[in-house]
Amino acid sequence: MCNVGSSNVSVTLTLVGIVTRGTQLSTNVEVVAEYCGSQASSVKAVAAVAVIEGRPFLRECIRRSMQSALSASVVTYATLPELGAQLNEAPIGLVVLSLIECTNDACATALKDLSEFASGHPVIALASTNDMDLARAAIRCGAKGYIPVTMGFEIAIEVMRFVLAGGTYVPPDCLLVTDRQGDRASTAFPRPYMLTNRELSVVRAIQQGKSNKIIANELNMGLSTVKVHVRNVMRKLNARNRTEVAMKT
Repeated sequence: MCNVGSSNVSVTLTLVGIVTRGTQLSTNVEVVAEYCGSQASSVKAVAAVAVIEGRPFLRECIRRSMQSALSASVVTYATLPELGAQLNEAPIGLVVLSLIECTNDACATALKDLSEFASGHPVIALASTNDMDLARAAIRCGAKGYIPVTMGFEIAIEVMRFVLAGGTYVPPDCLLVTDRQGDRASTAFPRPYMLTNRELSVVRAIQQGKSNKIIANELNMGLSTVKVHVRNVMRKLNARNRTEVAMKT
């Protein structure tokens, strides 16, 4: 009887040990599962790169080429306002604003949207050529980088990583160009990308010394409309009078 009792006690202790180890194993599994879950969540929270381009074919070409070189996901939007309306839906780490082969009006609209895009996200302007004026305009409007498509692809990707790390990049040529006097970098807003076609027409007339009334007649617009265009041009060029408008353009 005593042997049987001892055996029962031994069996009982053994079962208790198994149950205890099982509980510990279960606890370990739960901890590992919780850790993996948190890691998965952090992976999902990795900020994406947003490409802004209004033309679907070009937008997809840019997305695919960038996705092949970046570990972060690349998402696309037609305009900056469209992205701004959806910023709460997904974390965005970098915005690439395409200005490739844009018309004057399209560039002016894009740069206006950029100046109003107060999201705190770094923006890189992607352009057709190494255009000094456009690069300066983009930086003034809030961009942290300017990449011409004439740049090597690998270098462009490194520029994106540099901007993501907090840097600002413009091509060296933009820093070396001087104004007409040759002694300092130009500070005037670039004419082709900040002004609409109608504003450019008004500027051409101002350069010819024409009055607002004559401009209104020749361009078939109201006198008040001409005055509005003149005010907008002076504001964009940071000009104090019509003479400065003519000189800065």
